[in-house]
Amino acid sequence: MGQACLTGLATANSPDVVVFLDGDYSDRPSELPILLAPIIEGARTSRSVPACRGGVLLGRLPWHQAFGNRLAAGVITLLYGLEISDLGPFRAGRADVLRALTLKETTYGWAVEMILKGALAGFRVVEVPVSYYPRVSENRNQRYGEGTVGAGWFILS
Repeated sequence: MGQACLTGLATANSPDVVVFLDGDYSDRPSELPILLAPIIEGARTSRSVPACRGGVLLGRLPWHQAFGNRLAAGVITLLYGLEISDLGPFRAGRADVLRALTLKETTYGWAVEMILKGALAGFRVVEVPVSYYPRVSENRNQRYGEGTVGAGWFILS
């Protein structure tokens, strides 16, 4: 996941803005205007899923992923004072800012690295309310939680 994002960032030809989203249609390109609005207004953005608050995500993410997402977001809020509610992949940023962060994480921890490096470098990190839809296809690792331990390790480390 992180490797694909880093490759895309490195090979994009002179973009102003780079957008990251899952290819399983859980993130909808039709919501790009919502995601891009803060950038147009001068901010770097990440994703916020309002349904993440109050347990509604349990119907959309397996329980172990919803729990891990909340745990990691809570740890970031506690340790860094950056109030975030979600570590989802639907995010966008100015290309010059993203490149200045010198992102290196090639696994599931790429979203956390982007958020923390951005905040620590003094860039504004903004969450915006976008939707999260059920995946079009089911991944065996997600269904049985086989990838959860590895993803959790990379995100929390």
